[in-house]
Amino acid sequence: MKKLEKILFLLISVFLIFSCGKKTEPFPIKESIPKGLSFEINLNPQGAELLISLPTKTEGGYSLNKIKALIIEKIELPLDIPKAKKKKKTIKLSPKLHSAGNLFIYNDYELKHRHQYTYRIKVIKDFLVETPFTEPITIFWHNPPSFPQKFQIKLLGEDALLITWERPKEDIYGLYLEGEVFYQLEKVSKEGIKLVEIKNKEEYFDKIKSGEKVCYNIRAILNFRGTFIPGPKTPDKCVE
Repeated sequence: MKKLEKILFLLISVFLIFSCGKKTEPFPIKESIPKGLSFEINLNPQGAELLISLPTKTEGGYSLNKIKALIIEKIELPLDIPKAKKKKKTIKLSPKLHSAGNLFIYNDYELKHRHQYTYRIKVIKDFLVETPFTEPITIFWHNPPSFPQKFQIKLLGEDALLITWERPKEDIYGLYLEGEVFYQLEKVSKEGIKLVEIKNKEEYFDKIKSGEKVCYNIRAILNFRGTFIPGPKTPDKCVE
């Protein structure tokens, strides 16, 4: 009887030893791939701002707590050199995922005058687990336009005014400005901020409340081969 008890004890001990520390089977690679990666590009007078929505789930629906790397591929092509070769640059980043939000912003201020840029991104979760590259986004960069010239406000009675300016002829570096230009007028009052887009003219008529302080500024926006490049805003001009 004691011999049988010893045998059972040994069998149970062996089972417990091999059971301890047994790891859960890993998810299949396909279900571990991050899901929902996307991005868009906003331009400002300094360059390009990439707004990247990082994934928070995997293809299998599991929560994604961290990623190993975010890869941005940037391809540069000069527009004024015939048969120029494309220049590729790979940018590797390590953003942290936050429960409060998954937006990651990358600013690219290394843009050259009259060049084309194409971006695409991917995420590496860990070894052998990564997303494919996103669809590419292409922009055309030109030095931003300078300030609209002779920006002024003329009062037309107590409740109306006329704002006038002249088209900038140069970019912010004093070079010739190529392409269509339109304008964005910003109005600041007690009611808040109002943005007005103005095309094909250099004037704007507005009504105001008598005795109310209102401030305006304006910027030129260059349409360069379908890419809208904003220039700097003028200093505010106010009336009351």
